[in-house]
Amino acid sequence: MADTTLWTRQPGFFLYTVYTAIKALVKLPLLMLLYTIPRFRPLREWTHQQAFARALTRLIFEYASVVEFSPAQCHEPGKEKDRFVTIEPFAPSQNDQEQKPSIYAGIAKPDPDAVKPATIGGTWFPSPLSPDSPSSRAHTPRRPRPRVFLHFHGGAYVLFDCRDRDMSFGARLLLGAASGSDPEAAAAAAYVLCPQYRLASHAHPSGGRFPAALQDAITSYAHLVLRLGVDARDVVLSGDSAGGNLALALLRYLEETKVLPLPGGAVLWSPWTDLGVPLAELRARREDRLDIVPPLLVEWACRVFLPEKLGDGYEGAKVCENPYISPVKRGIETEVPIWVQIGGTEIIKEDILRWVEVQKQAGARLRVYEIPNAPHDMFMAGEGLGFVKECGQAAEDAIRFLDGRE
Repeated sequence: MADTTLWTRQPGFFLYTVYTAIKALVKLPLLMLLYTIPRFRPLREWTHQQAFARALTRLIFEYASVVEFSPAQCHEPGKEKDRFVTIEPFAPSQNDQEQKPSIYAGIAKPDPDAVKPATIGGTWFPSPLSPDSPSSRAHTPRRPRPRVFLHFHGGAYVLFDCRDRDMSFGARLLLGAASGSDPEAAAAAAYVLCPQYRLASHAHPSGGRFPAALQDAITSYAHLVLRLGVDARDVVLSGDSAGGNLALALLRYLEETKVLPLPGGAVLWSPWTDLGVPLAELRARREDRLDIVPPLLVEWACRVFLPEKLGDGYEGAKVCENPYISPVKRGIETEVPIWVQIGGTEIIKEDILRWVEVQKQAGARLRVYEIPNAPHDMFMAGEGLGFVKECGQAAEDAIRFLDGRE
């Protein structure tokens, strides 16, 4: 369990909450008035809504980072009802003649005294997929099998969830782009499964340090392929921010271990590609005054997510050098097509572009799509920040890329 600070415990938590409330009551009305004049907005190209929404979002993230406010995770269906499912981890199959190896191998191998596979939740969009769904049947030219997007939500491994409140906008992006303009295909064009992988913070004493999220990603992918009978070629790994980091870790794992077949593609939104960037460097970047992500959130996330050591020889400060944690350190040798979106003003833009070059050197088929003037993580924040049209166009570009219609 991570060390807590003064502001994560009472009475510090209460005091900082009161301070933030007073700060918001004073600062936000002033900004709302100030931003009516374009020259006073952080970026002239932003609308009044975009400038104000960015300020509000940044304030919320700063508060959450200081008090380390992480959402509780539960396996109750809630308002998602039958769209929320629980997914059990996999155990090796055994009989008298054969013992199949565990799907959790190498860096994801369970540690009896620490991190091991656990039961997780997940939310389906627009409805649950079952073995009888079209994706599990033979396809025809008239009704091809739909894609199944396995989407890992963002939040720096400490925030957000798989529920509607965080994922509905992004899921609509994927489903809408996949259905296109064909009304007959719209009903079965795609499904989205968003797993509730374990978070890492003091609010989760069961432990969410690496490789907990990777184990949960393996569980959810195997659930699609082994339990539901989805053809792996119909699965698209998807993720925003930390979820993009997790999608890349899963793709690397599948390529290196060969324990499960490869997916048909990967779609990444502002993926977190380098967890080793110093806090001072992040604060010095021009984008820090334009983005929604405060460097303090990155500091908190790394402190509670990174393990003290890894089984492959990376220890201490070198943990973040592991390519499973910082994919910029080594490209993935894969033929799986990768589409990646970046925001023009996001603080980790240069890290993503460094990873793009590393991945190109590994021979990957890769496409980069930039949303100009956009902050970090449009998949989750695009609606609230006023980039709905731009996000829709990005999702459509991703589908064209996956279809080979570049």
